[in-house]
Amino acid sequence: MNAADLRSIQTPLKEHYREAPVGFQSIHLQFTLDTDASDEQLATLMRLTERYCVVYQTLAQPPALAVTRKLAGA
Repeated sequence: MNAADLRSIQTPLKEHYREAPVGFQSIHLQFTLDTDASDEQLATLMRLTERYCVVYQTLAQPPALAVTRKLAGA
């Protein structure tokens, strides 16, 4: 969504808004762990979590996006 989308949505509402940023501004992950693990073990856990978490990797290295359409029966 961009500023043009926002304007087209607000028109029927008869309210006027200044341009607003749309989308994620930042994402924070926090892990609260109840453990006796050492700092080194926790650092390893975090490193491996970043490496193997599919959601984290997708956000860290976003794929190309495309929007397409297809007609039914085609």
